[in-house]
Amino acid sequence: MTIFSRRSLFAIAASGAMAFGLAAPAAADQAAEDFVQNILDEAAPKLQSGDQATMIAAVEALVDEYVDMRRVGRFVLGKYARQMTDAQAAEYYPLFRQYATMVYRNTLENYAGQSIVVTGSVDRAAYDIVVNSKIANPEPGDAFADAVIHWRVYRDKEGAMSIFDAGANEIWLAIEQQEQFTSIIANNGGGEAGINALIADMRTRVEAN
Repeated sequence: MTIFSRRSLFAIAASGAMAFGLAAPAAADQAAEDFVQNILDEAAPKLQSGDQATMIAAVEALVDEYVDMRRVGRFVLGKYARQMTDAQAAEYYPLFRQYATMVYRNTLENYAGQSIVVTGSVDRAAYDIVVNSKIANPEPGDAFADAVIHWRVYRDKEGAMSIFDAGANEIWLAIEQQEQFTSIIANNGGGEAGINALIADMRTRVEAN
């Protein structure tokens, strides 16, 4: 089990307005479920420490180990990923890691003590699995007692797994980031100029945090 806060759940659920529709039910994936539960179990004691510096370091370590940052970073660029120059890519991907880690860290900033347990999974494809979880033993009246927390898992050809996205009640962080990023690029002329504007915006946000 791990601990998640009401505020964390709200931050994920309210982080965007675009839902990622799930495919028709498919076979459950026990390996992916175990992968996510192991991450939650590993994260729990680190994120419950109460020390801000320890929590920040834990989030960064967990993101580095379990989140496929390059794949997510390319996904959130949408069609503009193909328009990025090599020089822009060399600047963008390290900056995206900092930006995404900041987003995860801010989402997990405060905790109220709820435990999260994996409840099942859906195989969208052999390489694309959605693992579901929810609050275990919620307090009476908890507004998020019925919230479903999702983890999108990517499995490569060798069977190695990584986290591709996270969300609640079918609202996903990476989907919302893609909306934001592509909007910034489009509003600044698209192509190379738009990507430069996105990189500048990301850098401002990271430096201000």
